[in-house]
Order: sequence, then C-alpha cells, then structure tokens
Amino acid sequence: MAIVTIPYDIDFLNSPLGVVPICIDDTDRDGRLIDSRWFSAVIPVADPLRGLAAKALDDVWRVSELTEASVHALWRKHLHNLGEQPSRRILAHAKWTARDLKVGGRAPRRGVEVEMLDSVLKQILATQDVQREVLALEVREMLARHFQARGVPHIDEMLEMWLIGHSWLEIGDKVGKHWDTAKRDLRRWLKKALYELDLE
Repeated sequence: MAIVTIPYDIDFLNSPLGVVPICIDDTDRDGRLIDSRWFSAVIPVADPLRGLAAKALDDVWRVSELTEASVHALWRKHLHNLGEQPSRRILAHAKWTARDLKVGGRAPRRGVEVEMLDSVLKQILATQDVQREVLALEVREMLARHFQARGVPHIDEMLEMWLIGHSWLEIGDKVGKHWDTAKRDLRRWLKKALYELDLE
C-alpha cells in the first residue's frame, strides 16, 4: 500500500507556495492495486479539482479526500475501462462527491440526487411502492442491470453520459445516431424500464 501524490515530482520542503498536493491511496478497500492510469487521469484536472474543493468544501486542502473518493469509486465501477475521457469522468464524479462531503454523506443529499436524475427520480420518489429512502445511485444500478438484461447496454451508456453532463450532440455521436433520435430513444427506454421495474 502506498500513496500516489500529484504532482508526482512534488518536493514538500521546497514546493512553491499555493501548490496543494493531491494524495490518493493506490490500493482499494479490497486490497487491489488501482490501475495507475486513473492517477494519471487526475493530472489534467488537478487544478479544477483544487478549485472545486475550495469552492464547494471551503477548504482546498480537502482536495485529496475529494479526489480519492472519486477515483476509488470509478475504479470500483469500471476497473481498467477508463473510457475515452477519464479526466472528465473524474471531475464530473467529484462534483457529486463534493456535494456528498459538504452535507456529511450521500443520504442527506437526497434532494441533490433528485436533481441529478431530474424527472426520472421525481417519478420514482412520487410512487407509493418505492420508499423515499432509496438512494438515486441504487436506482441507477437497477436501471443499469435492466438495460444490460434487455440487451441494450448502449442505453445505459447514454444515460451515464447524460447524467455527467454530456450534450445530446456528444451522446448521439457516441452511439452513432442523430442527437434527436438518441434523446427520444433514451426517453423511450427509460419510460419502459420504469414501467417494467414497477417504478412508474
């Protein structure tokens, strides 16, 4: 077990003032060594991550806590599949992680989770069959399993891109469809999934 420090070559005794190092445990909670490419992906967004910690958490020195939480979560979910823009993925995840940390955890952030999933979660949380304690990420995992089982994993990929803020043009390009068609497909499959999962 070791700590990865970003910048890699930082000299703690002689580092310039204002450079806050980002320190991340290189081993996950199961004892697995994290793919080093996840740490490399932090480098291009190191300054935005510091800015996020300063703005959202009122303490730039919490950037290590923020970044480690996001890197470890993404590693657990994707392992060696970093995707095409891992740096952007880390920063997007960190924005939600920062909101968790600010309010003391994911559970108190239910209102923010509702915003994240927009009308989808509003429908889910409004039903009598689903307890309001169900967290958005649990719902997200249900949808992911549903789309995988139906043989449409690209719909889950579209949903993931939509949640982290990709434009419809980007989503359409990714799946090889016109943006408007991609948008309609996602809405149609979401509605069908909510119905089949008895969440509508």
